[in-house]
Amino acid sequence: MLMKKLFCLMLVLVMMMAQTTVGFAAVQTPTGATERVIVKYKASKAKSKIVNLKAKVRHEYKHVNAMALSLTRQQINKLEEDPDIKVEPDVVVRATAQTADWGIAQTTAPTAWSSGYTGKGVKVAVIDTGVATHSDIPVAGGASFGYNSYIDDNGHGTHVAGIIGARNNTLGTVGIAPDAQIYAVKVLDASGSGYLSDVIAGVDWAITNQMHIINMSLGMSTSSSLLESAVNKAYSQGILVVAAAGNSGTSTGTSDSVEYPAKYDSVIAVAATDSANQRGYFSSTGPDVEVAAPGVNIYSTYLNNTYATMSGTSMAAPYVAGDLALLKEANAGASAAQLRQMLQQRVLDLGTAGKDTWFGYGLIQAPVSTVTPPEPPAEQQATVTTVSTDKAIYRVGNIVTIKTKVTNASGTALSGATVVLTVTNPKGVIQKFTGTTNSLGVFTVNPKYSVKGTYKVNAAGSYTGYTSSNQTKTFIMK
Repeated sequence: MLMKKLFCLMLVLVMMMAQTTVGFAAVQTPTGATERVIVKYKASKAKSKIVNLKAKVRHEYKHVNAMALSLTRQQINKLEEDPDIKVEPDVVVRATAQTADWGIAQTTAPTAWSSGYTGKGVKVAVIDTGVATHSDIPVAGGASFGYNSYIDDNGHGTHVAGIIGARNNTLGTVGIAPDAQIYAVKVLDASGSGYLSDVIAGVDWAITNQMHIINMSLGMSTSSSLLESAVNKAYSQGILVVAAAGNSGTSTGTSDSVEYPAKYDSVIAVAATDSANQRGYFSSTGPDVEVAAPGVNIYSTYLNNTYATMSGTSMAAPYVAGDLALLKEANAGASAAQLRQMLQQRVLDLGTAGKDTWFGYGLIQAPVSTVTPPEPPAEQQATVTTVSTDKAIYRVGNIVTIKTKVTNASGTALSGATVVLTVTNPKGVIQKFTGTTNSLGVFTVNPKYSVKGTYKVNAAGSYTGYTSSNQTKTFIMK
């Protein structure tokens, strides 16, 4: 137990220093002592090597081929000999530091509410210190990794959750998406720290439980291929992932100081602004900053059913998560990539014109003019499908030329239309042909048949943006 505590302490100290890769060589452990690691494998054969170690497994992930466990140095060295296995230290991750909320008005959220958009039906996973029992935040559910429950014992996660979804009632404050469904995913302890393996487990849980948005107001200075794989998987599954850019900005704002996971391409990195639309002095900067949101002196929910004021990019990220919940409700059919593009476009440009390293695309905005229901789909045009044979009667063994033509209602040929052609012989046996039309809108097949009798041909044509159509014809084989 003592060595485990020393190991954790050393990892914390490493993370507080300059950005350097955390390596195992930096931590000396006695023979027989175990280290917390995350092991990624490529194939089942490689996985069996890990299982055969009979080590204590903390997590086995569903959406990433990896396990979090404790191993001796000898076991680690043995696994690292296999090219299909990668071992990473289970480093400590921390909630980004914290230094009548004005941010709601600054993001023009009330105009979205007046249009009927409040985040209703949108599921947001808050991967943090948990969420405390609070009159202003009904928690829809959640999970804890490394802890007995998802109840917050720090305050950070509760504050973040309130920024997203504190209810619009007579109580202390209101979130940007007051009807969003908040899910508490506890991965950090009472001090605001936790292990990387638990954070990955939280993302894994969010994917399994089909969250719409993940908020991570946490960070670390070193990259992890396993964490990157997890957030990439989430985004590929249609989940929007939002993270605090970090509180490591310099006074000049010239450093590239965005932390992980915000720095990954699949994650929306959020910088912090103050009430004057200036960069928060602490806010991390760099080309990975995507958007900015209020993050200085933010009033939100806290422990013991109270409220508190906090500052940090931790507070800015949930503003973006909440704004995305509004966009999601207003544009239910939009993909994650489309919603992300809407987020980038619906901003107040700050700083240097266009995307910059302080504010990204700008300060998020949710006015009624930009948060609108999708327009009804345009009425589709109709296709016209015709099928013909070069003869009406054939001799057994003759080639039968069957042509299918697809046009629009005006008779214009549709090149690239999909054709599904079925030929049913006199005994009921079906032959199927599939293809696309040429520049003349024609798809041709030339089969031969040996069974005498009447054959039925059915051709179905379809084209993107058009309704499909079909036609049936017969021919005789003598």
